[in-house]
Amino acid sequence: MDKKKAVKLATASAVAASAFVAANPHASQAATDVATVVSQAKAQMKQAYYTYSHTVTETGKLPNISDVYAAYNKAKQAYADAVAVVNKAGGAKKDAYLADLQATYETYVFKANPKSGEARVATYIDAYNYAVKLDKMRQDLDGAIKAKDLQKAEELYHKISYELKTRTVILDRVYGQSTRDLLRSQFKAEAQKLRDSLVYDITVSMKAREAQDAVKAGNLDKAKAALDQVNQYVSKVTDAFKAELQKAAQDANAAYEAALPFKVENVAVVNAKQIEIKFNKAVDSSTASNKNNYKVQKSSDSTAATLASLDASADISVSDDGKTVVITTTNGIISQFGVANDAPFKFIVQDLKDKYGKTVESYSTNLVVKDTVAPTLKDVKATAKSTTTKVTLVFSEPVQTSGAIAYVGGQAASVQPGANVNEVILTTAQALEAGKTYDLTLLNFKDYADNFLQPNPTSKSFTVTSDAVAPTVQDVKVVRDNLIEVTFDKAMDASTFVGYTRLLDLNGNPQGGAITPSIKPGTAGKTVRLALGTSVPFNDSGVFSGTLVLGNGIKDVNGNAKSPTTHSITLTKDTVRPTVAGASYVAANGQYAGNTYANGAVVLKFSEEVAKIASASDFKLITAGGEDVTTRLNLSGAVPNADDARELIIPFNSALSAGTYTLRVGNDVVKDLSTQENRNVASVTTFTVGASSDSTKPVVDASSVSATPAANQTSGTTISLTMTDNVGLDLATVQDVNNYLLNGKPLPSGSYVTITHNSGSTSSAATNVTVTLNIPAKSIVKDGTYALNINNIKDKAGNIADPKVANVNLNDDVSPELKTATISSNGLLVLGFSEAVNAVAQNTPADFQFVINGVEVPVASNGSIVQFADGTGTDNGKYVVTFRAKVDTGADNNAATTADNRLYLDVNGNNQFDSGTDILVQTGTTTAVGNATLDINLLSALKVKVVNNATVTDQSTLHNPIQVGTTITVK
Repeated sequence: MDKKKAVKLATASAVAASAFVAANPHASQAATDVATVVSQAKAQMKQAYYTYSHTVTETGKLPNISDVYAAYNKAKQAYADAVAVVNKAGGAKKDAYLADLQATYETYVFKANPKSGEARVATYIDAYNYAVKLDKMRQDLDGAIKAKDLQKAEELYHKISYELKTRTVILDRVYGQSTRDLLRSQFKAEAQKLRDSLVYDITVSMKAREAQDAVKAGNLDKAKAALDQVNQYVSKVTDAFKAELQKAAQDANAAYEAALPFKVENVAVVNAKQIEIKFNKAVDSSTASNKNNYKVQKSSDSTAATLASLDASADISVSDDGKTVVITTTNGIISQFGVANDAPFKFIVQDLKDKYGKTVESYSTNLVVKDTVAPTLKDVKATAKSTTTKVTLVFSEPVQTSGAIAYVGGQAASVQPGANVNEVILTTAQALEAGKTYDLTLLNFKDYADNFLQPNPTSKSFTVTSDAVAPTVQDVKVVRDNLIEVTFDKAMDASTFVGYTRLLDLNGNPQGGAITPSIKPGTAGKTVRLALGTSVPFNDSGVFSGTLVLGNGIKDVNGNAKSPTTHSITLTKDTVRPTVAGASYVAANGQYAGNTYANGAVVLKFSEEVAKIASASDFKLITAGGEDVTTRLNLSGAVPNADDARELIIPFNSALSAGTYTLRVGNDVVKDLSTQENRNVASVTTFTVGASSDSTKPVVDASSVSATPAANQTSGTTISLTMTDNVGLDLATVQDVNNYLLNGKPLPSGSYVTITHNSGSTSSAATNVTVTLNIPAKSIVKDGTYALNINNIKDKAGNIADPKVANVNLNDDVSPELKTATISSNGLLVLGFSEAVNAVAQNTPADFQFVINGVEVPVASNGSIVQFADGTGTDNGKYVVTFRAKVDTGADNNAATTADNRLYLDVNGNNQFDSGTDILVQTGTTTAVGNATLDINLLSALKVKVVNNATVTDQSTLHNPIQVGTTITVK
């Protein structure tokens, strides 16, 4: 008999026996064949096992689990019934029958704490249910990946990892190699494969958090160890979480770098013209460019001299990563510093800041210019489409052009410094033809240690390279909503872009006005900036999509024309206001951005490129002692940095004394360069110009805290308190707004601190001061009692005052806003606000305008179609608007024929439908003729707007009027 038939026969027998015993389990001993019942029960128990094992063997697939459960339950019932029969009619073989039944049951069906090969069906069911649970986790993880939900993915990653490590042994207990293998491959392997695909993602996510936490705890070694793994694996993360994890890695690295002490790692003489300074992290370019921050002291000098005084024209460059500064002297180190070749001198670096505002630890080292090696000519380059008069010489180090003589093709050529410090440009009298070879002779070329090029003269031949290759576009980038940068593979002639550059909208219409091209500095002529002459038409979302057309008249510097190309462009309206990023000081007689400032200057850095608003004068300069010295600012002389439009340079009318100064920058003193000309946000920043054994803490008098709440929406709020110290307060900490919290939060943006000296207190010895916290108008969002926390107040010796808390009563001076407009469950309109507002009044309907199905309803008509009421229950504090509609008898004037009855809003209030005036909502309605409450779900479109001069106010002490002009689209 073949296997399949045997299985079917065994199944049939087991079912028949089970049915018999189940129907009559207590039949008389004489009528029951006990041996048959036992045999059939055993067959049923084995059949439960065959239900899964034979299915896997014969089909290679797992059975339907419901079939396994059915067979399992039949086997349990057959065992119970057979035991009952044996107990009643087993006779002398009772114990043997029971033992046989139990052994079979425990082998095939169930046994508590089974060994290998026992309880096969129960073990399979447990394993299958577990596998399904594991697969559900896998599916959820796959869903989290597709949804780019990193937090959920990380949670499921760890759950699956735990299951794979500790729980999948359940699968290994299943009897039958083929069944075990199938469960593993179908469930465990797939879960492990998906889990393993995220190993780099989860590692980066966890280690980035670990690094951030370690930085906050001050454990920089632990942070560095975590970041090493972040930086090792971030390039290997999946596309699903790449952007988020790259941002997390960037933020973690930035936090670590910000926490590191700012140090000079090395200073070296590169050659007789240049000095290179390496830092452990990125330097702030404005302080790096300040020549007063570098000093030189020869052995014969009693004091050090600044680079500004020794070489005001020296060039200072900062590497792309901000960690290396190179000083290129004008006429060489020996000449500019007055040192001898091979003679040591001290070089000092001080007062530079990193990009986070930390000041570098002062550094000094002894340097030597020891250059006895002659420069070498490394390359001669000349390129032309047809002819050129320019030849570039590349040397191994900077060389002097003064006194140098050059001949090209036997004719004298002029000699000028090149764009690169190691390059020299020759301009020939004759045109050099592409493809031809010319003789070159160089005489008296020497480095800045006076080592001459060898031999002197040096002769060499070169060939003018033919350049007939058209330039190609490498990249197109939107800088802001009116500026596009195009990068090519070679240097371009910006003048050729005029007339050959257009910006088209999606309909092919020109936009953006006349486009002005210019070469972006520092790009070797390869990047061209295209400034739009006018604003483009943005859509309602503030986006413009179009095409940049670059025509075939555009040429490189050698005259090669490019092929015409088009590039998709998306411009987004810039609505972000510039913010102050920091401030730095230029010392008196110091040079910055090519200019010398006799009394010094302050350099304000903004978050983006800006232009000064001509009439702007809202600046306030305050000393560490709280004195207002704003008159020191030469505001009329303030100009943007020509080399970096993110910076505004404000000269001083007279030099400042040493100390820390607070500069308050008001609103609207600069505007960005976008089409929107967004004006800046008010901000407060500090900069520094230029203790004893005291161990007594300063005192913050919490009992002196008093507030002057806002009296209206323009007055602002002030809080005053008294501080004292036996020697002198560190006024920088007193005036640091970050040392004051309201209800545990920072003071509102634009807040600043002023100081009044009491009882003989002075700026140099601030022993008793009244501190005033100045909070801008429209900053306090709620009436109430606020906890003012005062922390981290120090004296000049570094002693820190005990933290204090005091309560102050403040007035809400912020206008309420219409924030939500939703449809209730019964079809009414519910208006929600940013805070509680006044109750509905007679004129409340006139405070809002409705646009219904595209029709702007006159405010005067609101009384005909809407009714306002105060919300209750979950809508408490909101306005509930009922739209009052009417139903007429239709065109046939017959109420009974409802197919043409009209549901409408009677805008003019004359109790009849007027086409073109009233708003038809529905034709054909069973709603009774007459007045009706409109379910606004029936409307196709609805907007609500707060009108000018609206009378809605909040419920605060000042009854602030609602912010007008807010529009919300309901549907």
